Amino acid sequence: MVSIDILLNIPSKMLAILKFPNIKQIFFLCLLLMLISACGLMSKDSEFRTKKLSEKEKEESGLRGTPLPYSVKIVVEGEEKAGKELKKLMEAASVLLVNKDKAPDSLLGIELRCRTDQNTAVKLLQAQCYYEGAAEFSLDENAKPIAIVLTLKPGIRYHLGRASVTYDPKPYVPKSFTERYRTYGLFGTDREDLPPPSFPTTLPGVKVGEPITADDMLSAVEAFPKTFHDKGYPLAKVKDSVYTLNTELKQLNAEIVVETGPAAYFGELRVHGNKDVTSKYIKSWVPWKKGSDPFDLDQLEDFANDLRHSALFRTVEAKAAPSDLTVDEHGVATLPIDLTVKEALFRTVSARAYYDTATGAGVELGWEHNNLFHNGEKFTVRAPIATQEQAIKFTFEKPNFYKREQKLLANAALIHENTQAYELTGGKFDTGLERRLTKFFWGGAGVFYEGGVLKDNIHNQKTFSAYGPQFFIRHDSRDDKLNPTRGATAKWMVKPFAGFFSENFTALAQTLSGTYYYAPFKDNDGRKSDKLVLAAKAEGGSLLGPKRSILPSSMRYYTGGAGSVRGYVYQSIGPRDKSDDPSGGRSYQLVNLEARFKVTKDVGIVPFIDGGMVYTDPVPRIIGEMNWGAGLGLRYFTPIGPLRFDVATPLNPIEGEPPVQIYISIGQAF
Repeated sequence: MVSIDILLNIPSKMLAILKFPNIKQIFFLCLLLMLISACGLMSKDSEFRTKKLSEKEKEESGLRGTPLPYSVKIVVEGEEKAGKELKKLMEAASVLLVNKDKAPDSLLGIELRCRTDQNTAVKLLQAQCYYEGAAEFSLDENAKPIAIVLTLKPGIRYHLGRASVTYDPKPYVPKSFTERYRTYGLFGTDREDLPPPSFPTTLPGVKVGEPITADDMLSAVEAFPKTFHDKGYPLAKVKDSVYTLNTELKQLNAEIVVETGPAAYFGELRVHGNKDVTSKYIKSWVPWKKGSDPFDLDQLEDFANDLRHSALFRTVEAKAAPSDLTVDEHGVATLPIDLTVKEALFRTVSARAYYDTATGAGVELGWEHNNLFHNGEKFTVRAPIATQEQAIKFTFEKPNFYKREQKLLANAALIHENTQAYELTGGKFDTGLERRLTKFFWGGAGVFYEGGVLKDNIHNQKTFSAYGPQFFIRHDSRDDKLNPTRGATAKWMVKPFAGFFSENFTALAQTLSGTYYYAPFKDNDGRKSDKLVLAAKAEGGSLLGPKRSILPSSMRYYTGGAGSVRGYVYQSIGPRDKSDDPSGGRSYQLVNLEARFKVTKDVGIVPFIDGGMVYTDPVPRIIGEMNWGAGLGLRYFTPIGPLRFDVATPLNPIEGEPPVQIYISIGQAF
């Protein structure tokens, strides 16, 4: 019947053909029937695709089958302590737990997740040195929700049997690598021999006989060649590594083959990108000797960091150029260094405002040039204008003066001061050299002069002058100069000087100061946290020689105010004259304690207590009476340092002075 229906729809010409069948006609008819059938199949396929698309659209629109919620329990057999750590790692990697809120709508989907977690568990156990570990799961589909238990069976944990290192080819050590030394000290005359390069036969950073994870082993192998980059072998690499398991002894064994490459000296420094800073000055920062010092990657990075801290460059990139390495007849290479820099702006204008209750508001305008003569010379002009001080101050610093890490320093100032203790109109000048002695120590020597006209309650418009040498040694290991969170500082200064006030005099002034910063807590990554920083400062000074009345009043010691003991009027602590004005002393001591809490990223609070006293004796009374002040501060952290707002009150009030002092400035108190 179907064939008749089809034939009835065939045109008459086609019927005529069918009356006289032959091979060609039969072939043509079959082809026609196939085409007609294909049209039907296409129609059905179109319906199927439409249906499938409709189901996908339903799924995307949320009209899926009913989700099957489930619960997951991870069980680790064996030792409790190790089990807790493995459970924690598995919980972080589990697909079942990560996607628990997106439950599948079939048991098959749940089982697929279970098997994925089973495979993950086995890999995790192997990564943690449980090379015979296994995992299984159970699924209770009758529970509501469906209950899943994933069980980890660690078995015996393998330990490191050996981690041997061999070298192919054998490293060549030039004689100069074994005769290295460094000089240090104030005059560079102290000498320390440096050890020659060593080639360990056991992989550093791992312990034989103890378990080791796959990550720790691979990290140790990756880091090992880098140790040679600091010993004169910049091309050192792992040539081969083989890891085997001893199932009888439960050991992991590693065989590492290292190719150190040629021994190499530092070569020529090639400077790119500088315009106003001379290449000669940049090369004066180089800490190595070309062609004689072994290549040291750490030393190269220290050199780059020194340039970054110079404030002359926006970016600094220093790297070796192995493609240009040359090797001499003895097999020793010379490795050029490419330095690429982008210069910063050299001129800056600044303004600073500050306030405290006793002295009122003040501003300080400044101008600075960081590259005055194209060799990193820093010249600064500052003009503080306040109730008690008006001045113009100049500072000059020339880095690498005839020697790397040696500075030429000079300071000059024209000053007018009008305090409760004295009125001064005069000038100051000092100059000298400062040299870095070790990583954290500096030493310096120079000369100073100061003089002018002084007026106090005893002397009316009296001229004075003082001059002499000065020496100091200082230590600084702070992590940040404006807002330190750890480290310490210390400074000892000695100034023997002569001068004239009421009469000629000679004196010896000494000051000793130190600060310490401690962060007791750590972040999640193990680094010191700045959420709380405990800060302490102690300082003392002594003036030996003439009677106090012969010393110019501006050169005596005073305490009280924002920079010493907060809560008291500026210079108010210590001896007083017949008019009840501060008269200064020949010795002093200070103590400052702060707890710096960081409440948010930008805001902190600081409870503090300060203490100090000035004495007429030439030596401070270490356990003598002191005036104390306490208060609370607010800090707002900015890119240029914290904005400081302190409120303090004296614990030993001085009659006639306000009970509260307010201080506003930039930077921490110390």
